[in-house]
Amino acid sequence: MTANRSSSPAILWPYDNPRTFHPFRFESVDDAWWKQFMADHTNLPFVISVVYLITIFGGQRLMRQREPFRLNHILAGWNLVLGAFSIFGGFRIGQELFHVVRLNGFYRSVCIREGYNEPTAFWGLLFVLSKFVELGDTIFIVLRKQPLILLQWWHHSITLIFVWKVFPYSEPIQRFYGVMNFAVHGLMYNYFALRAMKVRVPKLMALSLTSLQFAQMLVGILVNVYSVHVMRAGQFCARTPHTLKWSLGVYASFAVLFAEFLFSRYFVKSKGKKTD
Repeated sequence: MTANRSSSPAILWPYDNPRTFHPFRFESVDDAWWKQFMADHTNLPFVISVVYLITIFGGQRLMRQREPFRLNHILAGWNLVLGAFSIFGGFRIGQELFHVVRLNGFYRSVCIREGYNEPTAFWGLLFVLSKFVELGDTIFIVLRKQPLILLQWWHHSITLIFVWKVFPYSEPIQRFYGVMNFAVHGLMYNYFALRAMKVRVPKLMALSLTSLQFAQMLVGILVNVYSVHVMRAGQFCARTPHTLKWSLGVYASFAVLFAEFLFSRYFVKSKGKKTD
């Protein structure tokens, strides 16, 4: 694929010196190279998203006259791997985020490029790349002939585009995105793994997970609104109009869709009964 050169290079964020958090041997990444690659190939996630949408909707047509595939064992393994990955990634980025908040305060954790270490760089990159992998969630839905709703395919495709677009800007607020998403996914994927293994899970767990996803979107909106407030007050904040528009737009759209899903599935009565 031909690179579509960006108008400006990626913004680099130097590591702490001396290190605050030491990487494991496998946590090695050329942070600058990857950020410049994403800045130079901004169309790549759009292309992948189009292929993804063609695949899932084309797959639905192909599955109309077919029996659903029984993929419980594969699905359980898929979810367990993604759940473990999310838990570990959330821990590694989270330890840096909470360290910065505790020592330097909330403002600096959102707006100032400091306290950056190799583990966060490594898991931040994997966070972006994992959004390609998570497209497979929808493939399972199609092959098992489960209902495919707007929230599912919109969330997957737009998240992929969003994280790819903002990652090269090295904004401290991205640590909040990563920790929140990893934490929720750590719970969500393990819940789905239990469901795939036919383990009885209280219905309250599904409601709690959807509520957490909705809360994640609200917090995403709030930290972005906070950074706008800081900038309007004349203080420095490591944000750009480009990332602000993307962040607020994406989180707002997800908040609306998760709110609609939450209330229609768990609170709106149909024919005198709650949906479940």
